[in-house]
Amino acid sequence: MLTPALTGVERWMRRLVLVLLWVGAPGALAQSMAAEDTSSVAQSVDATQWRQGTVDLNRGWREHDGDNPAWAQADFDDSQWKQVEIDDLGEATPGYRWFRLHVKLGPQHPHLHLLIAGGEGTYELYIDGQKEDRPRLGPLLAVHRPTEQVFSLPNDDPDLDIALRTRPTRTYRYYHLPLFLTVDVGTPGAIDNERLAMESQRLYAVTPTIAINLVLVLAGIAALALFRSQRKRFEYLWLGLYLLALGISNALGDCAADGVISLTWNDFLGDPLIYVFTIMQIEFTFSFAGQRVGRAWRIYEWLLPTPLILFAVMLAGRIASNPYALVEAGMILPAALLLPARLFAWYRKGNREAGWLILPSLLPAAAAAVFDVGFVSIYEGWQRTAFLDDPIMVGPIPLQLADLGDFLFVLAIGVVMFFRFTRVSREQARVAAELQAAREIQRRLVPEHLPEIEGYEVEAAYFPAEEVGGDFYQVLETRGGAKLVVVGDVSGKGLKAAMTSTLALGALRALATEGLAPAAVLTRLNRQLAETSNEGFVTCVCARIAGQGEVTIANAGHLPPYRNGEELLIEPDLPLGIAAEEKYAERTFRLEEGEQLTLLSDGVVEARDARGDLFGFERTRAISAQPADAIAEAALQYGQADDITVLTVTRVSRGGKVLVEMTAAAVLRE
Repeated sequence: MLTPALTGVERWMRRLVLVLLWVGAPGALAQSMAAEDTSSVAQSVDATQWRQGTVDLNRGWREHDGDNPAWAQADFDDSQWKQVEIDDLGEATPGYRWFRLHVKLGPQHPHLHLLIAGGEGTYELYIDGQKEDRPRLGPLLAVHRPTEQVFSLPNDDPDLDIALRTRPTRTYRYYHLPLFLTVDVGTPGAIDNERLAMESQRLYAVTPTIAINLVLVLAGIAALALFRSQRKRFEYLWLGLYLLALGISNALGDCAADGVISLTWNDFLGDPLIYVFTIMQIEFTFSFAGQRVGRAWRIYEWLLPTPLILFAVMLAGRIASNPYALVEAGMILPAALLLPARLFAWYRKGNREAGWLILPSLLPAAAAAVFDVGFVSIYEGWQRTAFLDDPIMVGPIPLQLADLGDFLFVLAIGVVMFFRFTRVSREQARVAAELQAAREIQRRLVPEHLPEIEGYEVEAAYFPAEEVGGDFYQVLETRGGAKLVVVGDVSGKGLKAAMTSTLALGALRALATEGLAPAAVLTRLNRQLAETSNEGFVTCVCARIAGQGEVTIANAGHLPPYRNGEELLIEPDLPLGIAAEEKYAERTFRLEEGEQLTLLSDGVVEARDARGDLFGFERTRAISAQPADAIAEAALQYGQADDITVLTVTRVSRGGKVLVEMTAAAVLRE
């Protein structure tokens, strides 16, 4: 919200500046007082006794509502108009109003300048009936709070008629601002000194605000940079957007309050951003605590911007501005109060990091709501709460309550996010180390070179869906010269799956040396895995390849193998590691010369296209007689969803070349 008018600090500093100026201008104060006394009974102000310094022209003005170009003329008779003090008009009222003043400068007066501190874009100036090029009645985007403007006066005119034509916009009246703060006349040097003093006083209050909100914006950019490097940490995204919206909103409001930018910037961007940063605060809080935003909070987020409709009605002149300020405070106050309460509840349930955020989350929204209450209190006459709109003095520096709350929030959240980032970085380093260990393990699970099987051609293709997959395959030596061909899939991913695969393959190697049949191998392996209580399971198909094409195969919950393009019927018993007493069946058949046995993982069948359609069993059966790399590539191009493993064993003709291959696809992706 925008500070409505001069604060107590600003008024005090202005009085001090004027006193200092008068110390260097002996006699000028007496002249001004004489002029003011005269103006109380006459139409003109006498400023003839010039030495140096300035004379204020705040008394003796004639005022009339309405609009008539003739009122600008120097010879117009305004004696019937009511008399006012232009620096004591109160807040601006709607419609056109004219102000006139006759000033006696005397003959051979020094060159003089006129200083007007008034609402930029709310008035026009006429000197002796001639309209000055500036200032002008401006549109919404050109209206500022009262600022200082200096005009050169004619040198050869002993008397001067000044006319001001005014028309404040609705946005100007929304902040209860006065039309004018002061009108002074004086020598160029003195007027310029007074202008600089007033301008410095005005900008002095906004300097700490700009600095604080610049820190907010830079912190927001830093948080977004963190999110860019850690895309899964959405709390950095919400924090970055929150700080950007908060910093921009407050900077626009305070810069508009001190005349640096147009009031409209705060009306149409600064104020709406209050609802935006409140929504971002909600998202950040829940994301930081690792919680899902509930339905009630979602409804609240959707309802938050609805006061903007009331704001539009207020700008249309249908309602006063004070009710909107109270509604704005009422809408953002629940976030200020309920978010810390939620954080405390999560902290009580064991979320220690949620406790770090309790106090910081209370500051920004609560400060904005309290400021709104103070804004309304001034104009409703609520003396007990009017002080909430006043700045807080930190030494010689005046700070608005909202700026102080934001500054403390940045400090607190900086400490909180530093500890969060440090913890997350340690976790990421640990995960990276585990991932590297898992990849090293898997290089052993997926061999780069398969042993030869006399009379057979063996091919393998492997495409992991992630850096570390759960599939494995091996060709193992057994007693009696036969080979044990194994293809398996471990539930889960990462290091845990890799360790389970290592355990399974270690047991398989030991069992293979005993010369056991596939069913006995799976039965023994199942018992060992079940006894480890690893909370996972392994699917596995195990085939014993002997000379003369004899193949014995058993299946523990894995996809059925294919023989020469047709599914090989074999009972798919329970996966390994579920029931320790499970017994496994096996089937023996003869693989004729030229026939191919295809073993594959469910990554082939479960491949999905962009529409979500599965590759399916029909497509798998149709290509099951193709080479291993062709089958794997077809599933990969269709749309990989899981690890893809294909191993084929083809019996070659007698005298033919014995061939053992593994496609390059079997090499783990870097």
